Amino acid sequence: MNSHNAISIDKDISCALTMPAKFYTEKKYFNRIINNVFPRSWQFISDKSILKNNIHPFIFLKDTINEPLILTSYNNSVNILSNVCTHRASILCDKNTNSSNIKCEYHGRLFDLKGEFISAPGFKNVKNFPSNNDNLNIYHIKFWKNLIFCSLNNPINIDDILIDIENRLKGYPLLDLQYNSTKSETYYLKAHWALYCENYLEGLHIPFIHKGLNNEINLNSYKTIFFENGVLQYAMGKGENNSISSKENIYACYYWIYPNIMLNFYSWGLSINIIEPIDLYNTRIKFISFPIKGLSQVEKSDSSITEVEKEDQNIILKVQKGIASTSYQRGRYSTEHEKGVHYFHRLLAENLN
Repeated sequence: MNSHNAISIDKDISCALTMPAKFYTEKKYFNRIINNVFPRSWQFISDKSILKNNIHPFIFLKDTINEPLILTSYNNSVNILSNVCTHRASILCDKNTNSSNIKCEYHGRLFDLKGEFISAPGFKNVKNFPSNNDNLNIYHIKFWKNLIFCSLNNPINIDDILIDIENRLKGYPLLDLQYNSTKSETYYLKAHWALYCENYLEGLHIPFIHKGLNNEINLNSYKTIFFENGVLQYAMGKGENNSISSKENIYACYYWIYPNIMLNFYSWGLSINIIEPIDLYNTRIKFISFPIKGLSQVEKSDSSITEVEKEDQNIILKVQKGIASTSYQRGRYSTEHEKGVHYFHRLLAENLN
């Protein structure tokens, strides 16, 4: 990138300027992050209940990366494969099945569930065939407890974050989290995806935007902890009924995984937020609910996740309008409250230049 287009964020938060407005309004920056960061990111696919099917097709980041993939499970082997035939690029699978192999409906080419070529009608006289290029590409897979993640290539390191969850939340029933489809939602927000992450990564706005949540937590106890490619935020509760820790009265632990995943641990269970860029000005937010077995997601409260989500989205829409104003260029960081935002911006800037 030319020097006059470069974006830098000073490592010293006390004198740093925030991300410039052009990052949110010029498509070249959006494209650079999509191309440089998201293929290396770990994206949440599902929990292990999906393995009841031998074949599960899915799209890695629909609308941006748009990579068709297949999760396969057979004889205790789980793989993530390309969903594109190596002959003429037809999509191989479009629904979950329990087939013991993968067959292209276009010309009948056959693969096993490890992606290895089995047969291809009409190719008897083709020289040097088959080769490794006729096998399906294999992609990175990560299991953590009952959750499954995928990365396309050269994945970023998130192990320190996952280890911290296990160590910090000892006694938390991580293996008793059960997916609840009725409490899960998909939202569409007319705003740049990074604005959502920025809002998540600071607690400064809580007393102004989230009156209900502010009544539940002790904001003076708010802590921000950094990991490689991740941030943890947590705060103590004002009462003892909603604690997630047997040692401390922790109201919730909010883990952010670069660039776009949030794992939020509450007394009732886990919520996952996946922030998927659609284009420069549109974002898909997948909210996935995993209550602890026997418990349910808290609802009908001014501090509920649903209410807090509405409040967050409303203010983000206002920021989106303001970021396009000719009067705004860059701001400053609160050294006490916006360390997470500063870290996020530093990571983005490193992948822009």
